[in-house]
Amino acid sequence: MDGLMVQAILGGVIGLLLSIIAYFLKLLIQDFRQLHKELSKMKELFIRLEAEQALMKTMLQRTRSPPS
Repeated sequence: MDGLMVQAILGGVIGLLLSIIAYFLKLLIQDFRQLHKELSKMKELFIRLEAEQALMKTMLQRTRSPPS
């Protein structure tokens, strides 16, 4: 009888630990998804800024170069 009680307690503790691990894994996966979304937004913003910089450079070169 004593062995059965130890097994039951051990099973409960293992179940609790697995539940805690699953909870933190779920949070970790959510964080990675959010990070992926933010990284995508950053890439898009970077591309836009590069395009704007190229446009501004072109406009500056036109204003600096003497008219032909």
